Amino acid sequence: MNDFFLANNDVHINQYGQEIRQFKVRELESWASIAEPIRIALKRNYSDESIEAAIKTNKFKAISMCLLVTDSTGAQIDEMIQNDADRFIELFKDVINVNKAFFDQEDAKKSKDKKAEKDKTTWFDSFQTLISKGHKHKDILNYSFGAFLEYLKAAQRHEKNYILSQSTTMRVAYHADKKCFSNYTSEVNKD
Repeated sequence: MNDFFLANNDVHINQYGQEIRQFKVRELESWASIAEPIRIALKRNYSDESIEAAIKTNKFKAISMCLLVTDSTGAQIDEMIQNDADRFIELFKDVINVNKAFFDQEDAKKSKDKKAEKDKTTWFDSFQTLISKGHKHKDILNYSFGAFLEYLKAAQRHEKNYILSQSTTMRVAYHADKKCFSNYTSEVNKD
């Protein structure tokens, strides 16, 4: 799925006319409890064999994932599994593809350092980063998870560029005489 799909929180309609959407940040707790074991089982390997194995070992969770982000009812999914298991597998693949941002995450590395655990980044830090860049809390909760991650990466890139720019300015100011620094600031302020 491309950036515009993520940002618009679009709905994907598969070949059977079923709607599949991205899960939203406000649904993360429900989604993660269902999808995390499947994400771990898949290990970013989306081959047919891996997907079928993940469904077999996590059947209830696979069904729950589909119920959470599709327009299919429990009865429809049950009927699909009974009569056409391949169609359910296709639906499940579409759910994974639409919500690829979640499944493509790297596993968090466990820290052995107690101080590092205490200072680790939390969801509040991520929200604060976006809020400091002008996003609203309510809007963030309604972002798709993929859009949330991309906005967060963009905010972090912006912050790094800002710090780099500030350090360049400080270096120029420290090493330049008054006239050279005035030339530098006028050059930066040019339109």
